[in-house]
Amino acid sequence: MSGSATLSERIASASPNLTPTERRIADAVLDDSTIVAFGTVAEVAQTVHTSGPSVVRFAMKLGFDGYGALQDEARRSMAEQLTRPTDRIRHQHGGQVWNRTRTVATASVEAAFESVHADTVTRMADLLATIPGNIWVISSEGSAAALVLTAGLKLLRPGTRRLSGSPADIAVELADANENDVVVAIDFFRYESAVVRTAELLVDIGADLLAITDGAFSPIAAIATIWCRVDVPAIGPFDSALPAVAIAEALLAEVAHTLAAEATTRLDRAEALSAAQLVFIEDQT
Repeated sequence: MSGSATLSERIASASPNLTPTERRIADAVLDDSTIVAFGTVAEVAQTVHTSGPSVVRFAMKLGFDGYGALQDEARRSMAEQLTRPTDRIRHQHGGQVWNRTRTVATASVEAAFESVHADTVTRMADLLATIPGNIWVISSEGSAAALVLTAGLKLLRPGTRRLSGSPADIAVELADANENDVVVAIDFFRYESAVVRTAELLVDIGADLLAITDGAFSPIAAIATIWCRVDVPAIGPFDSALPAVAIAEALLAEVAHTLAAEATTRLDRAEALSAAQLVFIEDQT
C-alpha cells in the first residue's frame, strides 16, 4: 500500500482480512485515534479487552512493521488534523468557506451530544450542585466554554471561581482550596501545561476533578473523577468552541434542574440587584 495512505484508508483496505478481535481494535482506533497515538500496546489491549499480541498483529495487518510504526502514523495523522492556526491558514482551500463552516459546526455539536452520555452529564452536574466547597474552573485563557460555565454557575450557586493569570496569581487563589472542592478542567490537544499542572495540584489537595477533553489518554482524563469526551474540529484556522460550549450549557441546565429552589432564589436576588443598579436598559424607565 502507498505510504501516503491514511490510517482510515489502511483499515478499510485491510478490513476483509481482519479477525473479529482485530475488527474491534479497528473500530476503537477509528472512534478515537488517541488510544494509539498516546497509549502503549498494553493500554490499547486493555481498552479493547484483548491481548498485546493481538494489537501488534493488527498493526502488521495494516502494513506497519510493528506497533511503534502504527503509533507514529496515528500521531502524524493527528498532527495534520490539529495543526497550529498559522499552518491551517497556509494550507486552507479556497471557496465555499461558509458552507464548510456550517457543515463542520453543525456536525460538531451533534457529535458532542452523541459522544457524551446523558448520565455522565447528570453525574457531573450532581457534583457541581451539591459539593460543599468551591468550584474551580480551569482552561486555556480564551476558552469560551469555561467563560460560559463560570458565568452560569456563579448565577446558580455560590463559590464558583475561574482560575487564570500567572502561576503566582493561581497559587494565591489556591490557598482557599480544600478536599471539599470540585474542579472543572476544559482542555484539548495540544494540552496546555498550566491547565494540567493546576488540575494535578487540586487533585493532590483532594478536590474531585471533572474533565471535558478529547480522549482517554488526555492527561486530565487520566486523573479525573468523571470525564467526558468532546471532539474539537477546526473551523477555519481555529479549533471550534461550539462542541465544548454545548456541553457546558447542558451541564448548566442539569445544575439548574438539581438546584431548582435554591437557584430560583439566587436568580431572583440577582435580578433585583441588577434592577436597583439599572444594569439593563429595560430597567431605566
